[in-house]
Amino acid sequence: MKLGLKVLGVCACVLMNMQSVSAAALAHDDLTAVGAGAANAIVAGADDISAALYNPAGLAWQEGVQALVGSQSNSRGISGGAAGSGDGNMRDLGAFAISWLPEGGSWGVSGSIATPYIAQTNWNNQFTQAIGRTDIQFQRYSLDTFYRVNNTLGIAAGLDIYDTGISLASNASSFAASGWSNVGGHIATRWQFMPFWMLGVTYRQGTDVSVSNGVGDTFAMTLPDELSIAVAHDLLDDEIRIELAVKRSTWSSLQDLTVENNGIILQSLPTNLKDTTDTSLGLTWFWRERTQLRFGYSYLQGANDLAAYQPAIADLTGHKFTAGFGGKTSGMHLDVSASYAIYPKTTVTGVNADSYKDSLLTWMFTLSKKF
Repeated sequence: MKLGLKVLGVCACVLMNMQSVSAAALAHDDLTAVGAGAANAIVAGADDISAALYNPAGLAWQEGVQALVGSQSNSRGISGGAAGSGDGNMRDLGAFAISWLPEGGSWGVSGSIATPYIAQTNWNNQFTQAIGRTDIQFQRYSLDTFYRVNNTLGIAAGLDIYDTGISLASNASSFAASGWSNVGGHIATRWQFMPFWMLGVTYRQGTDVSVSNGVGDTFAMTLPDELSIAVAHDLLDDEIRIELAVKRSTWSSLQDLTVENNGIILQSLPTNLKDTTDTSLGLTWFWRERTQLRFGYSYLQGANDLAAYQPAIADLTGHKFTAGFGGKTSGMHLDVSASYAIYPKTTVTGVNADSYKDSLLTWMFTLSKKF
């Protein structure tokens, strides 16, 4: 018990003293309603099919076939004082996951589809350097194998590939293309290191993306490496689960949004992003045998340098509050969540000097079934 309290204490100190806690630029971490309701802090505690999207090692105890489908609606409001509205509404997104672990077996497989990176802004060419419309989306397809080492330890490894869509438009030029990224990989583990305490770790390798249109114009970037570490603790006879997760992302690999053709730069928007660290705290209350309530909080700090702010990415410091519920009905499990991120007015300097504010409301539902 003392060891567990020390672990939670260390993680709490990380939460309170983090200097670069972030929304992580293009990152969109709301992947399932189970995760989003608990502020996506479920890397250690995920014990349903949602684990396929957060930490596939958590599937190593879930025998049989499971499947999940999900949908989300996003409403965003972004504006700058002199620049006016940025029209940052994002399209609706979906998710899918499936897993299989033979009864009595130790090895299993899973697959999932989600959109963890997205940016959509439209500043209507209100800036002198012709920032216009930005629409970037990366839909991730993952395939995993997982293994239950013993009753307390599970491990997983898998591959990722991204279906990429890029659209950049200004009053001077435009570019639109789609294609597939290179293949990346990830590894994960989930360890119940003492009764009622779990540790989860997921490392996801960044991958290179390059897409071209029909005339040879090319956009290239590298997605970040990501390391997530989380701890979960069950208390009150397993009625309450508290989870704390920290995620490090190497966004400094993205310094500009550039379109080239044979070495000639056709479009270029500097981003000057910094490496970031996300921190989330979630609580799940197993209110009744078939019903769960979830709550969460995240402290978010933008990846952009405020001295070189890029409205095309539009990533400000803010706070995110989440809530959700789930329950069994008609042989299936329905989960619903709502999250609201508030980014108070922030004054930035540099080429795009102004005062900006932002908000994002996300509604999600997922439906899952064990066969």
